[in-house]
Amino acid sequence: MTEAGPAIAKRKRGAKKSPPRFSREQPDVRRAMLIEAATRCLSVGGIGAFTVDRICKEAGVSRGLINHHFEGRDGLLVEVYKSSLYASVNNQIAEAKHRRAEKSDWPPEASLAALVQSNFSPDYFSRDNLLIWLSLWGEIAVNPRLKAAHRELYDAYRAELAEDIAAVAVPRGRDVDAPTLARNFIALVDGLWLEWCLDESVVTPQAAEAAGFEMLEAQVGLLRSA
Repeated sequence: MTEAGPAIAKRKRGAKKSPPRFSREQPDVRRAMLIEAATRCLSVGGIGAFTVDRICKEAGVSRGLINHHFEGRDGLLVEVYKSSLYASVNNQIAEAKHRRAEKSDWPPEASLAALVQSNFSPDYFSRDNLLIWLSLWGEIAVNPRLKAAHRELYDAYRAELAEDIAAVAVPRGRDVDAPTLARNFIALVDGLWLEWCLDESVVTPQAAEAAGFEMLEAQVGLLRSA
């Protein structure tokens, strides 16, 4: 061994080990794994399959992690609801708010059109999401925590949609009850989702999107380019 050898070996022995590369991300990774596993259970077996044991088995983790990350089954159910059914719409809401805050020159018609399209995008208007939505509809009525989350998300979405409707209608001199039109539009979307889930031959995603545009354009004027 050369003279430098012992010194190098000593430095190596005395050096601190680097922390695991993903140590900080691990809780987020485990949380995401549980949400994904819970979503799969719900989409395959409905609310009856949404059990702690089944979800943990699907995710390959211990039961305690659900309580640790979500404070129990209902907390996880809320996160599945948010990530599965409101992610696309919430992204559009966030973008619209950001553009208004930045005083973007993006026209309000484009913002409203993007919100309509987000309801029928392939990632959002999917059979898996529709089956999850059907499973959760009944649960919302009897689960106070999920019902509160639904109300919060629904109110935020309706308020943003009404704001975008008003931003288009007012400059055009259209006398529109924006909150009511927003509520009616959401009800139309829910109905189209349900029809498509029960029988895909009844309505296509393209026809559903067109119906959404037609409802709004009858009140505020043209949103789609010719």
